[in-house]
Amino acid sequence: MNRHSRLLVFPVLAICFALVGCAHASQPKESTMSVSGSPDAKAIWDSMNAEIEASQDVLGTEWLSSDTAARACGADGAQWVITRFGPGTRPEERAAPLEALAARWTAKGWAPVTTEFGGDTPGVQLRYPAGSTLDDGFFIELRSTVRRSTLQLQTPCTPGNVDALNREQYGEKHTSTPPFLPGATPPDTGGLPSS
Repeated sequence: MNRHSRLLVFPVLAICFALVGCAHASQPKESTMSVSGSPDAKAIWDSMNAEIEASQDVLGTEWLSSDTAARACGADGAQWVITRFGPGTRPEERAAPLEALAARWTAKGWAPVTTEFGGDTPGVQLRYPAGSTLDDGFFIELRSTVRRSTLQLQTPCTPGNVDALNREQYGEKHTSTPPFLPGATPPDTGGLPSS
């Protein structure tokens, strides 16, 4: 191989490698996305719904759901507010269920704080974090009065297509807690208000 041939070989090889690299990079990749394009958001919904339902089980009684549709958060994120309504509790009945729920949440690494609140219907609140939300938007709380109890959890903001999740009705179709329907009061829910 003469000198001129060698000088041509290197640029030709460089161009070939560049073309092969570009051709490989432009190949479509197989999608691992779900129908809604939101596997992360669905996984968060599933785990957070399981947690709220496990919290319901710790407290006992019957609960009804009033969860939001997926909401936009962050740059391209989705989150839900999972809300459950249960019967009211008398002050003397609250200590044991609150302690059991606080123990469950503490075992998960959360540091729940118990506070009492006043107003027209005084009661007690167990919440993590104590105020506001974590940086990703997460919080979980129980509020209980003589009229009703409310469990609420806001899922962390997670990548997800809000429109697709709502078209699919992902949250509504993936919970075992029956929905709260204003005006309908099943006898075993402690007489939830109709609005």
